[in-house]
Amino acid sequence: MGPFLKGIFLVLAMTALAGCEEFSFTTGGGVGVGNQPSSKLVVLESDGSVPDEGFSTTGTRGSGENLVTENGRTSGFAYQYGRVSGTNRFLGVAGVAPNTDAGTVPTTATATYEGTYDLAYISNTVERKDGDITLDANFVAGTLTGSADGLNVDGVISGTTVSGEASYRGVNASMDGVIGTKRAVAAFAGNTSRDVLVGGIVAAPQ
Repeated sequence: MGPFLKGIFLVLAMTALAGCEEFSFTTGGGVGVGNQPSSKLVVLESDGSVPDEGFSTTGTRGSGENLVTENGRTSGFAYQYGRVSGTNRFLGVAGVAPNTDAGTVPTTATATYEGTYDLAYISNTVERKDGDITLDANFVAGTLTGSADGLNVDGVISGTTVSGEASYRGVNASMDGVIGTKRAVAAFAGNTSRDVLVGGIVAAPQ
């Protein structure tokens, strides 16, 4: 193998190793030509499953979740995306399990929550990404903020409920969830005229 080919091989190998540290991967597919991106937050079924949105069985489609069942009670989030059968609508949906146990209203002024996120960004291709995230909760100001790997959270706290926005790659997504002494769980869904963002976060107070 000549010096030139060895150099190319070394660059490719280093690039591959660097990519392994990002906890993300891109696949083919995407929204698809002629399809219209859309999104919405939904209420999951009691077992954490996503309500039937009529997704087509062909083309780009996918799902993700972070759910746990304790004492017969399911907590967490789930999301799905794909083209709605018989339409040109490419839909992304996300929601929080309705019986999610967040605990009681925190009595401290502030708290730090550490956990993980999982998202799908669908444009010309599909990017799935997950990783660690730290959220700062200010119960006096009613804010929940944090960022990780390009994902930004700008949440609003009221009692044990969470609203606000999450954003990634220029897509602002509406957010909904719960927060308390046990955990914070949020789901988010949003779109532009070209792409769709869905995902969720589960974190615990430290």
